[in-house]
Amino acid sequence: MTQYVASYLPSPCKDPRLLASPSVGLHEQPTGLDGYSASQSRQTRGLVAAATATISTDRLREKENMADFIAKKREMFLVQMSLDTKREEIRKLEEKAQLKEEALKKSELMLEEDAVRFDTFLKENDKKAHEAIKRAEKETKAKADKVQEIKKLNQQIQLVQSDMSKLSEQLQDCLQYKAFLDELTPQEYDLEQRDKKRARQMARLQKRKDKILREWELQKSKVLAEIEERERAEKERPDSKSGKKKVEKVAKGKELVVPPMPNLDPMPLTSSGEEIPMYFQNPQQLLDIFTALEESNLFLIQNSQETEQTLEELKQNYRETKKSMDRKTQALKVNIDGLQQQIGTEEGKANQLRQRSQGGTGENAQERMLKELQDRVLEVYKRCGFEAETNSSTLYMLTDLEARLEDLLSAIEQMPEDYVAKAEKEKEKERRERVRQERISQQQKMYEERMKKSMERSMQAPKKRKGRQVMWRSQPARQLKNVEDDSKVDHGDEADHHHFIW
Repeated sequence: MTQYVASYLPSPCKDPRLLASPSVGLHEQPTGLDGYSASQSRQTRGLVAAATATISTDRLREKENMADFIAKKREMFLVQMSLDTKREEIRKLEEKAQLKEEALKKSELMLEEDAVRFDTFLKENDKKAHEAIKRAEKETKAKADKVQEIKKLNQQIQLVQSDMSKLSEQLQDCLQYKAFLDELTPQEYDLEQRDKKRARQMARLQKRKDKILREWELQKSKVLAEIEERERAEKERPDSKSGKKKVEKVAKGKELVVPPMPNLDPMPLTSSGEEIPMYFQNPQQLLDIFTALEESNLFLIQNSQETEQTLEELKQNYRETKKSMDRKTQALKVNIDGLQQQIGTEEGKANQLRQRSQGGTGENAQERMLKELQDRVLEVYKRCGFEAETNSSTLYMLTDLEARLEDLLSAIEQMPEDYVAKAEKEKEKERRERVRQERISQQQKMYEERMKKSMERSMQAPKKRKGRQVMWRSQPARQLKNVEDDSKVDHGDEADHHHFIW
């Protein structure tokens, strides 16, 4: 029975009207609940008819027992109850569908209103955009006009500044010319104009003083006349008036005081602002002054030329006198040096005599030293380009060397400093190279001597030592560094220097 009733129940959402017209509006399309309720009512009527036929059929059955009848009633009750429940559900669904349709209608209305408002907003926005574009174009045009105006004003400012600079230059030139003309203006004219200006200032001051005195006399006469009038009015009034009024009248009369005479001494002088007229009103005046100055300058030029000629003669005499005095001074210095050398020689001889008097042991050594000294001086004498003679004394050669040295020093002083510095560097470099070569040769000689000694030791017979060998404590290894010292003095130069000093 249950299967029979369930077979009549329709499946939801199978109404062909919902699928037939998809373009129909949502509020115009039929809902699934309408079709479902119609089919459900038909199925219910069919079910009731079938149940009634079944009941009538059952009644015809005589052999049907009570249990089957109760079961069938029970099934009918259940079917009826399910039908009522489904009807209630259908009703609730229909109410919900109705509410949904109303909500959809409201939503559609709201969407339409929103669309209208959005269209209005778009129109207003377009309108504002057009207005903004127009305003921007207007502002851009105004800005361009302002820029053009600013450029024009800048050009005008530059023109004005250029005119000002030109006028300032002209003003400076005019001020210089004015200062020049003021310097050429005679002092008498300047003093005369100053006196006239002071006289005008004194006249203006006297006018001010006279004006002040007239005003003071006028005020004084007014006050005196008013006082006399009040006194006469007081005499003419009757005595029946109150004493208070009399006192007031007298007080008012006492308030009128004659003004004192003004002090006119500290009044300063005032200037009218007018400049002193220039002395030069005609160009011929300036030409006359230039002519007079030129005539006076010619005399001064002649005097200055004579003075310069005299000065040049004095300078020439001074130079000649100085040269002669320098030559004499040089000769005296040479004589002094010769005398000092002779004194040194005599002192050396005296020392030799003292040594000889004390003993003849150092005579041969002294002679060898003098011989060696003479040979060294002779070698230097030849190197300097002198012709050496066999009978030339050491003192004579030293005198020639000293004179040559002084000539060379004076020549060096006249040479350019760069050339002298460069030559000194080259000579210093040569000296260092010579010192290095001498040191290398000395080291080579020392090495050869050591090798010679080692060969001699190796050729000797070995010495036999007796007893136990003494073991000394070992010393740490030392690393010797060979550092070339360029600061060492050339021995040859030192010897030459020593001989020259001697």
